[in-house]
Amino acid sequence: MDAEIKTELSSVPKVKWEGLLRTMLMARKTEERLIRLYHQAKIYGGVYTGVGQEGIGASATSASGPEDLFAPLIRNITVHIGRGETVRDIFRQWLSRANGPTRGRDGNVHYGNLKNGVYAMISHLGAMLPVVVGGVMAKRRRGLDAVGFGFIGDGGTSTGDFHEAINFSAVFNVPVVFIVENNHYAYSTPTKHQYKCKHLVDKAPGYGIEGHFMDGNNPVELFLFLHKLTADMRKNPRTVLVECDTLRMRGHGEHDDSSYVPRELLAEYGARDPIKVTRERLTSEGILTVDEIAAIEQACLAEVDIAYQQALKDPPPDPATMANGVYADA
Repeated sequence: MDAEIKTELSSVPKVKWEGLLRTMLMARKTEERLIRLYHQAKIYGGVYTGVGQEGIGASATSASGPEDLFAPLIRNITVHIGRGETVRDIFRQWLSRANGPTRGRDGNVHYGNLKNGVYAMISHLGAMLPVVVGGVMAKRRRGLDAVGFGFIGDGGTSTGDFHEAINFSAVFNVPVVFIVENNHYAYSTPTKHQYKCKHLVDKAPGYGIEGHFMDGNNPVELFLFLHKLTADMRKNPRTVLVECDTLRMRGHGEHDDSSYVPRELLAEYGARDPIKVTRERLTSEGILTVDEIAAIEQACLAEVDIAYQQALKDPPPDPATMANGVYADA
């Protein structure tokens, strides 16, 4: 198996690996700045980060095609970045600027970009899963080579939207990857109080679909897996459930100290930080050098620093325009 993976690694263009790492680093640097801005009382609303979970969204976007569709969650800033959103627009959104994605008119996590194939999230409890299924069906009927990526947390799999979406998608063989980001806690509720099965992927046979259990903190192998899987799904359309094991390294939001998470569990997953794992794997395989990785990280930090400073100078929405866009123009 190791020899097979080595062959797959070498077959992927270097620029692809650089992109995977860049997406994770850009997300980490952006969220670290958002945390600071939150504590400086400059963010409107809460801050919910995906620190420690960056490998999942980055792997999915790296494995995607131009016509693919995404339904991200509150911790999937990697999906926005990986599909081409600028960090300046991300900061504009979180700072409620008039020139941001929602023009300062919606909650900070409720944004997307249809040009990039990313739906705006209205709820992280599965509400967007039926939408991405329908979007992929529509594109496929138009003859477009589309695959969908629907993200859900471990707690969100207990909701009706998740069940209805995956059941409908399975019946009609819609090529959607339902990615369960199992970070062990639904807010403060541990998974042992959420479901009885050993792994959530065990539910896949009940829907008549295939399921896979993956290490969400190993982005290199997760990307290789998703790349191969989605290539096959384009030829043989079907619904697939992929459970990714991970852990959020901060609270549910920055208002939450996550004191309910055992320190030893945090230490275990902290030692397998997805960015650290990717750095070590790419350097050990001779794909990227330590200096090349350092240059990517410095470039990400510089871009984030410029972006948030520019966004702070951008104008807030004019109260006189508050009623604009509430209803469609005649």
